[in-house]
Amino acid sequence: MAPSSSELTLADSSRTNDINQSSCSPPPLRPRLTTLGTDFTRAFATLAVTDPPFDVDDIDSECCGGGCYCLSTSTMTTGTATPTSLPSTPPPSGLVSIDFPTTRAFDSLRLPMSKIARSSRFMGVPALPPSNIDIVWPVAPVDERTRELDLFVAPSYLKPHYPYDIHNVPVLSARLLTGPDAVKRTYHFDLDVTDYPDEMEDVDFRVGGAVGICPPNDAALVDDIFKRLGVLERESNLEITLVTKGGRWPTIWGEDKPRSVQTTMREILTWTVDINNGVFSKNLLRVLAEYCSDKSEFMILSWLCSRQGQSTFCNLRSDPYPPTLMQLLSAFPSSNPPFSHLVSVLPTLMPRFYSLSSDPICEVVPVNGELRERKVTPADMERVSSIRMIEVAVTVHEALENWRGQLAVRPGNCTAFLERVAHLTMKGQKVTIPMFRGLQANPLAREFRHDGPMLLIGAGVGISPFRGFVQRRLKNANCKNKVWVLQGCRDSLVDELYAGEWGVDDSDIRKVVESRRGTKKYVQDEVVDQSVLVWSVISHPEGRVFVCGSSKGMAEGVDAALKRVAMKEGNMTADEADGFWNEKERTWQYVTETW
Repeated sequence: MAPSSSELTLADSSRTNDINQSSCSPPPLRPRLTTLGTDFTRAFATLAVTDPPFDVDDIDSECCGGGCYCLSTSTMTTGTATPTSLPSTPPPSGLVSIDFPTTRAFDSLRLPMSKIARSSRFMGVPALPPSNIDIVWPVAPVDERTRELDLFVAPSYLKPHYPYDIHNVPVLSARLLTGPDAVKRTYHFDLDVTDYPDEMEDVDFRVGGAVGICPPNDAALVDDIFKRLGVLERESNLEITLVTKGGRWPTIWGEDKPRSVQTTMREILTWTVDINNGVFSKNLLRVLAEYCSDKSEFMILSWLCSRQGQSTFCNLRSDPYPPTLMQLLSAFPSSNPPFSHLVSVLPTLMPRFYSLSSDPICEVVPVNGELRERKVTPADMERVSSIRMIEVAVTVHEALENWRGQLAVRPGNCTAFLERVAHLTMKGQKVTIPMFRGLQANPLAREFRHDGPMLLIGAGVGISPFRGFVQRRLKNANCKNKVWVLQGCRDSLVDELYAGEWGVDDSDIRKVVESRRGTKKYVQDEVVDQSVLVWSVISHPEGRVFVCGSSKGMAEGVDAALKRVAMKEGNMTADEADGFWNEKERTWQYVTETW
């Protein structure tokens, strides 16, 4: 809820006054439409008619489990209670006439229109969230400066977790790992980290570690939103001062404090807020409702924010591809929120993490015009001038949507960016990606005092970090016959990753399981078939089982398969097998990395 006037601090009010006195707004682009949300009481009073009896069936009691609240019918009354956050607001009537939008974007939300039309009153509508930012425009035309946006170089004010910084790392090469008929495309990237600085003592890239990549939003999508908001291109590129009143945004994980940042609206929308995934929130809906000029759209958005609309809200939010910002703006075309208020309720655009797919302690030297890799020690690295390289694999995530009136692909934000990088690199262009080291202490990167037998289980791109494990093991003759890989894929002809790149003993250490060809089984089925091997590895005092991949399906299936192995080979009951693997997980003999 927004704080009352008595809750505002003196520092807040004085800072706002200073900003208002020192700022100068640009010439108006067009008159603002009168909004219903500006006066909630007046809006509801205008729409209300005779109040029907309260109907408890109007309250949705389902919940997505994401931390939202639901109103129990046992605590409800049939009185004339008004929304808790709006005590002076008369309740709307369930008999009001609502003209539902007829756009494809609105239809794509699949809202229960009959429920909305008969809601007797809106309960629990949140107060309008305050805007926590101010935009200070140039004082005079002579001070106006525009800035071109670099889609491959992140703004300097973006900060990952301390003590790391974001560095723009050159891409040495990129290649497509999957075949043309693969369901999902996977790319391999070679990244030049020769000049990557030492940020912490004894922290370096390591096998099983991950790097964070900070992607920009798609430029075409940013343009669409600016057009929808009526922001001209020159205005979006005009240098402004962004003043925040606290928090970490727009820095990602910077210090929680007020800050002043020189930027542009285009840079803000491109690099700092998520406009594609995870934007759906009650704060956003409430802001969209506030700036609606159409009373029906205002009512529908208010219903989605209320307790009556709780289960519908949860269903939309928990959908694998919840509505995007552009989809919502298109579904409610009369909503015209100010840029500063809109971005203040959008989630921060977060980095995406990718595990290394190689052994990073190596030297890459030019040999006959090609890059060749050989093992060196950290001491060698200090005296040998060379290119140091790390490798990652990235699978492009996509879904189909048709709310724009035609079937279109909705890609994952970071994977779409990296696919653009791959295409440019394969055409010979020199590009960089914004990256930070971090997360070299994630479960897969944990170092152990002794090397015992190792079983690596993965499917899809989850197999990529295991390539580095195998590279390191096979370079040490004493470690041969101590590492095995169970790799799952759909069809080895088109989507077996890193085929032939595991070393000279590839066929002895790795088993590929195809779910769409051959025996048509999943990797978890092979775990059960290889129960003797699994049990021999985990029974060794230093033996370890690693699992990497999607938490939905594969990881759950492998976990169940490992319990079956314990029951079969260890003569255990189901409860004993569950406790056995829980203990192995506690002692780092069963290590999982899932998403």
